[in-house]
Amino acid sequence: MSVSGLRLDLHNHTAFSADGLMSPATLLEAAKAQGIDYVAVTDHNTIQGALQAVALADADPSLPRVIPGVELSTADGEIIGLYVRESIPVGLPVAEAISRIREQGGLVYLPHPYDRLRRGTISPGQRSRTAELADIVEVVNGRSLGPRSSGKATRLARRLGKPGGAGSDAHRKAQVGLAYVVVAAHPSRDTLIALISAGFVEHGLSPREYTLNWGLQGLSPVTRVRRRVMGSLARR
Repeated sequence: MSVSGLRLDLHNHTAFSADGLMSPATLLEAAKAQGIDYVAVTDHNTIQGALQAVALADADPSLPRVIPGVELSTADGEIIGLYVRESIPVGLPVAEAISRIREQGGLVYLPHPYDRLRRGTISPGQRSRTAELADIVEVVNGRSLGPRSSGKATRLARRLGKPGGAGSDAHRKAQVGLAYVVVAAHPSRDTLIALISAGFVEHGLSPREYTLNWGLQGLSPVTRVRRRVMGSLARR
């Protein structure tokens, strides 16, 4: 892929997620190797990986810039808060979780809204309402199980007038940089929505990648169990 502009990978995990296999340092180095300029660190239900990644990037200007965030489990499925630096309780109704994100000045990002076989996907009954409340709807997810879900997410975003985001949803090094948005300028909390609206999505998903994602999806529960039994992986 040859593109001009800045590459924003808006959905990634470290070993601070129960099924993540990368330290924050490994994620940043992998993103750098893939030409990613900004990486959102969105671990499951914790901001610790994001804060550590911010510190690493602040200390080394050669690394991608970090958008701190969290992929939050609500009573209705997962949502992502971007530019979030404080913990939010797990299990809240989705509308209340969105309010907590906004109280921090964060942006609401709806991940993989149609990947129905994925653990944590927003419930169908709350999908449209959550997308209406969101600032960004993810239209390409690097761990999707097929292109149909991306097509549906794209139509949902267009119908509601929401910018379409993209993220690798990387849990391991080989997945980093698989999906991203290309924008024309360095983003901030105040400019991200407009930049994504004017930008475009790029990804490296292919029939081979979708097939691999089916296998990796099956490994996620194994990884979570192994982590609980053996303890957390080294995070540096």
